[in-house]
Amino acid sequence: MEKRLQISPGMRAMLDYPKFAGPTRLLILETEYFFDKSWVRAAASLGWDCATAPSAMTGGLTRDQIATLFRTVAEFKPDFILTSNYAGMDMHGLFAKFFEDARIPYVSWFTDTPRMILYNRDVYCSPYSVAATWERGYIDHLKSIGFQHVYFMPHATDPELFHGPAQETHARRLAFVGASMISHAEEAWEKLRAFPEITAALRHALDRGRMTREQFAKGVETIIAPSLLKACAPRERRHLELCLVYEGTRRIRAELARRLAPFDLEVHGDAEWKQVHEPCFGDVGYFDALAPFYRATAINVNSTSIQMATSVNQRVFDCPAAGGFLITDAQGDLAEFFDTGSECVTYRSIDELAALIERYERNAHERARIVAKAQARIFSEHTHAHRLNALDRYLRDRFA
Repeated sequence: MEKRLQISPGMRAMLDYPKFAGPTRLLILETEYFFDKSWVRAAASLGWDCATAPSAMTGGLTRDQIATLFRTVAEFKPDFILTSNYAGMDMHGLFAKFFEDARIPYVSWFTDTPRMILYNRDVYCSPYSVAATWERGYIDHLKSIGFQHVYFMPHATDPELFHGPAQETHARRLAFVGASMISHAEEAWEKLRAFPEITAALRHALDRGRMTREQFAKGVETIIAPSLLKACAPRERRHLELCLVYEGTRRIRAELARRLAPFDLEVHGDAEWKQVHEPCFGDVGYFDALAPFYRATAINVNSTSIQMATSVNQRVFDCPAAGGFLITDAQGDLAEFFDTGSECVTYRSIDELAALIERYERNAHERARIVAKAQARIFSEHTHAHRLNALDRYLRDRFA
């Protein structure tokens, strides 16, 4: 028999309120994701009423967190609930069923591959569940496990954190900010030690170039033999996918650092960078230090995680918004957000990237012009407020 949380008559009376009948009321489940606070600011800028309730990035909610969530829902009466990567939700989908019974749309924004988060479980799917994804490549998968409402919601920026004009002088020539993925990959390989045949198949696929962005979005069974996956429980399958993401991204970033060393590249991230590149430095704080870092760098380089087939990452919006000049890998969705060439500069190979670095190093005026045009586009179309406003229109069309 399907388990559901029982809603008492008193609770039912409190939950039977009209949704989207006036100005939007948003409840955000706060975790440790960096955009939680940006959503709060974005909602305020739109004139929405906004409340928050604590959640957990990994694992389940504590008893106190559950009590706070239910109390906030009953008292605040949100039009919809927003969280990230299904953070804090229970394995059996009891919360999803509760929000369905309460007739409150529950939106989870996936910014990592949902296959590794949901384990193909369909217990979260309901007429009131909305799977928002930053990557179109996962839309078919989300629909296949039962989500009726799947919404494309790309990254954006927080203009309160990232703003400012391009600088004329710079503290460094060239920089990349991001994890080396070395420790992540090592941990993922270690968790697969009990599966030597799968480990060998993964290494072979990576060495032969079969682990591409497009193939990963289609499914691991398109990269290694499906017969090997039969021995994997959902948790082992997750480790397998994580291994592909971490090792694939590690290889791309290590090659980037090696090839750009002659340009005095600085890498900022984890200590493991020392294994492949010097000079390397510690991480740059997202909320206080990253915007001035981007501005103080003549050329910032972007390298997108391999789990993203066509979508763009946060840096594509944050760096120009902060006044930094960026050269980014040519993801398919870029042309949807920018006029490529006049508002952003892209590369398709490291050889092309090297040529672009040489070109734009000599032309500070052109860099500043591109940054200014990118900022105009970002602040008019690509802030978190723009994303929330579009999401609100989508939800009103379906749930008002």
